[in-house]
Amino acid sequence: MRIDWPGMKYRDPKLAGLRRIAAAIVMGLFAVGCGSTVEGVPERASGQEGLFNPCTDIPDSVIEEVGLDPSTELIDIDGVEQPGWKMCMWKSTWYFFTIMSTKYTLDDVRSNSDYTKFDESIIADRVGLWFQRESDETIDGCYLAFAASQGSVWLNIEADAGTPHQGSTCGLVESFALQLVSSLPR
Repeated sequence: MRIDWPGMKYRDPKLAGLRRIAAAIVMGLFAVGCGSTVEGVPERASGQEGLFNPCTDIPDSVIEEVGLDPSTELIDIDGVEQPGWKMCMWKSTWYFFTIMSTKYTLDDVRSNSDYTKFDESIIADRVGLWFQRESDETIDGCYLAFAASQGSVWLNIEADAGTPHQGSTCGLVESFALQLVSSLPR
C-alpha cells in the first residue's frame, strides 16, 4: 500500500496490527537503519509545525467519554514522527481508532488514487469527507476527514487483522466523529 505524499518514513512497529495500520497511512515504506546510535538532540520531523496534535490536544477525559482507554494510546507510527502528519491511535478489542492531523487538504485526498468511494455528509455542523483505501475490498477500514485551517484532520477505524468485526468500521467512525467533532480544529 502506498500513499503518494513525500516525506513519510516507516519503521516496523512492534505490534502486528500497527504495521497494518501504518502501511495504510504512510506512503513509501522505507527501512530505517537499526543497530547504530546517533548522538545529539532529536529534531522534530519537518512539516509538523502548527499541526493539531490529537495526542495532546484532546484530553484523556474526552477519549474516555467516547469509550476508549487512554492507556492504549500509540503516538505517531511506533513513536516515529512523520513529516506533515501528527497521529494518535487507541486500541480496542477488535479495532484501532486513529486521529491524523495533516497539512494535506481534502482536495489532496480526493486526488490521491489510493483512495476511493468518496462521499460527503454533515457531522454536527461540519462537512465530512468519507473515503476508503482502494485496496480495502473487505471494508476493514473507514476514513472520515474534515477540513481544517492547517489542511485536514482524519478519523480512521481499522479492524485488527485476524479479529472478527463486532460492528461496522464506518458506523464506529461516525459515532466517534459525532462525539469528537467539537474537539477538532476548524
